[in-house]
Amino acid sequence: MNKERSFEEAMSELESIVTKIENEETPLEEILELYERGSELSAYCQSILAKTQEKLENIQKQVENTEE
Repeated sequence: MNKERSFEEAMSELESIVTKIENEETPLEEILELYERGSELSAYCQSILAKTQEKLENIQKQVENTEE
């Protein structure tokens, strides 16, 4: 993905892609392109979620250390 986009923007585009893929009138070639783009967006969102989870775990560890 060339430009940085928010998680919400990526999810919105991914939802749009799913809708287009589910449309029975979408040509097969377009479905393949959409699927490829959707895969990229999915990986991007997974990456953001993994980073966010790591940050939350670090915050939790810090909180636990200050409580001791």
